[in-house]
Amino acid sequence: MVFWSEFAILYIAALIGAVAVVPYGLRMAAGKPLKFSKPVLYALALAQNAVIFGVAIWLGLLASHSIGLGAPYIEALLAEATFPSATGLIAGLVFGAIAGAVLLIADLFFLPHWPQALRDMALKTTVTDNILASLYGGIDEELLMRMFGFSVLAWLLLFVWHSTTAVFWIANVIMTILFGLGHLPALKGVLGTISQLMLVRSLLLNAPVGLLCGWLFWTYGIEAAILAHFSADIIYHAFGTVILRKKLHATIAA
Repeated sequence: MVFWSEFAILYIAALIGAVAVVPYGLRMAAGKPLKFSKPVLYALALAQNAVIFGVAIWLGLLASHSIGLGAPYIEALLAEATFPSATGLIAGLVFGAIAGAVLLIADLFFLPHWPQALRDMALKTTVTDNILASLYGGIDEELLMRMFGFSVLAWLLLFVWHSTTAVFWIANVIMTILFGLGHLPALKGVLGTISQLMLVRSLLLNAPVGLLCGWLFWTYGIEAAILAHFSADIIYHAFGTVILRKKLHATIAA
């Protein structure tokens, strides 16, 4: 019973994130002809993600529970058990915010080398768009990459390698690489062709968050990973949008 209640909570959260990212996508497509109306696009996003995350969360919960991982805060709430220490949640928020700030500072060094298409993209979205998109990054990407990907991969690796710590680090590194590569199709859609510098930038900016969230997941639970990813995105995408735009406008004015 707790399993399915846990599934329902995570599933609803994933669907909220899937809908929240649509305004960001629509803003990015501004000026381009849309094949469907906005209500239809929202419905399509909901339907597509309903299937993907239904399967991913179900398998992720099965795999994570079998290797001692999961969503301890949600599980304690549902089972009316002793609530875990808030250390994990605080660690997620603090480490995520620090990671977001580090990534923002790092991207300022790449800023003079941004292609025009990337500059145009940064000037399109609003702070509200980026805050809503951060829900998708924090919730949906963590459920997909950590709850599902990390757990299933670690579960499989433990059949051949019985060192849990080693397996968790291997799974973490592999999923971090996949996490970085997963951002390339969207970047390619913006730039058309991805230069070596932009490839390095994308992987470099995503790797720290991926490694951090993987470690938080196996140490404190998926809730800590979600909070870390969300807070990193808020600092980098929402707050960072304001800073990067000022820098871009200054560059244009010069």
